[in-house]
Amino acid sequence: MHQLEMSDLPYHHDWKPQFETSLGLQVKWFGRWGDDPDWSIEPSRLASDLICFFYLENGLATAIVNGVSMPLQPGELIVLRGGDVFSFTQDQSRPQMSLSACLSLNRDDKSNVLLQLAYERHYRLDDRKTYEQRFVDVLKVLESESRWRNLHVTSALFQWLAELQEALDPDPGTAEGNPKTIHHVLTAQKWIQQRMGEDLSIADWANACGLNVDYFSRLFKAHTGMPPKAWLIEAKLQRASRLLAYPDRTVEDIAEDCGFNCAFHFSRSFKTRFGLAPANYRRVCQVRGFVDP
Repeated sequence: MHQLEMSDLPYHHDWKPQFETSLGLQVKWFGRWGDDPDWSIEPSRLASDLICFFYLENGLATAIVNGVSMPLQPGELIVLRGGDVFSFTQDQSRPQMSLSACLSLNRDDKSNVLLQLAYERHYRLDDRKTYEQRFVDVLKVLESESRWRNLHVTSALFQWLAELQEALDPDPGTAEGNPKTIHHVLTAQKWIQQRMGEDLSIADWANACGLNVDYFSRLFKAHTGMPPKAWLIEAKLQRASRLLAYPDRTVEDIAEDCGFNCAFHFSRSFKTRFGLAPANYRRVCQVRGFVDP
């Protein structure tokens, strides 16, 4: 009789997996901040591949996203998408406490798949207690030193994220039918950021992305909340504000480097956006210690 070798035995689980995933979760920050009367966030732009969930736990705060002001009450949450320009202030008599998470969720070769979902901008969560508890669960395991910390953190993060998606229930949107759309926008932002100093039209920009101007403009606004021209001007001014931190750079040099052909037009646009002319903005930064003397 033939003797069965170990290599001849069938595998008990030699069938298609019941479930498998290739999700890649990257968290930029995850934390609780507040209880500081001086807290605020100056105008900033969220990186193009990220999404941020900002939840107000206590106090009163106001978010300004792409020029739109949104007062926040405890239990309310706003969603920031890649490319958004935002700032936050608070009622100093009622200092805010917030839970804020910024992340990307990649699948296979697709960039942040959360950006393909049509979130509303502003939500009120019905079950505050559960959301806050799930958030705290993640904070606890992030601080742990367990041998299995990575598994615990991953588990807590996905439970928090899954329950948040159930609560927000975002519409799949048009991006679900065409996953390449968010890739077009991310590529467009990266392409133009590398060419800020060049004299390029929106048509040049659209052409570089292989799209006609009308479709490019609709697509860009749908994913960033801003038309391409407004987004580009804002990006140039934000870059200029950072370059003013270098005292060896003249205002004229910075204007040219950011794609403004006329220094006067640059100064006027900068003052409209930040409330100060470039030279005055630099002096204020020096006084506050943002620029080395």
